[in-house]
Amino acid sequence: MVVYSFYIFDRHAECIYKKKWAPRPTSTGSKTQQSNGLQDGASQPKALSAEDDAKLIFGTIFSLRNMVRKLGGEDD
Repeated sequence: MVVYSFYIFDRHAECIYKKKWAPRPTSTGSKTQQSNGLQDGASQPKALSAEDDAKLIFGTIFSLRNMVRKLGGEDD
């Protein structure tokens, strides 16, 4: 398993630590395919700011935590 980003949040949903690592570039054949699945020359989406990225990660984790609590029952 490869980790490209690591975030730590406090109980008030504030990102208190973040670390990002750049993925290694891969090349296949005559056209290189980037890690996000786009080929060279294809338009890429606009990059998110660090604050927006942290908010999206927290929202995902918060949603997963709530889903696990509902599926897990009373003893979890």
